[in-house]
Amino acid sequence: MPIGSIWIAAALAEQAAPLAGVRVTVLDETGVVVARLETDENGTAVQTGLAAPDRSYSLDEGNTSVRPYAVYDLVAEKEGWQTVRLGGVQVFDGQETVARLQFLPADAAVATAGIAAENNVTIPPHPLFSGRGGSGPAPAGNCPQGRVLTEVVVPKTITVHLGRPTETARNVTVPFQEYIATVASGEVYPTWAGRCFPRRTG
Repeated sequence: MPIGSIWIAAALAEQAAPLAGVRVTVLDETGVVVARLETDENGTAVQTGLAAPDRSYSLDEGNTSVRPYAVYDLVAEKEGWQTVRLGGVQVFDGQETVARLQFLPADAAVATAGIAAENNVTIPPHPLFSGRGGSGPAPAGNCPQGRVLTEVVVPKTITVHLGRPTETARNVTVPFQEYIATVASGEVYPTWAGRCFPRRTG
């Protein structure tokens, strides 16, 4: 039977300090508990042997009828800390899914409705499966010379507008590596490593 795994990392929000002793419940789509874990001194725990669809579904670039991954929910609890719920965690055959959980103190002044809501996150369906994936239009040619860099520059952070260009939305600054990983995860499945696909032409 095809299986995948989830690697869980629990840490204090914004400080990246690991949080040991977090009790994590893993549930399947129907709400049935499939595992109970506890993070170690490094704030990590791993659940292996999670059922997932055969990887062949994710290798079929045009597949939008059979979901190529299983979905699990995580509920993470530790006394004195706000409970974190992460829904829609995608598990692929033969792959390890990374779930980073950030915790705030239960009695902190920052425990407002807005911040508490961030502790209840549901990951939407993968863009490739939902039909929202794929790259945007190719860059326009003949860019003005003044706007083309002469060497590659990799920034440490990037500011992202959380909406369409003309939409009123919040701007957030995130690590560039995290941004690239997030964007790439919407363009490919993790099972695509080392595979080549013909470029779409229309």
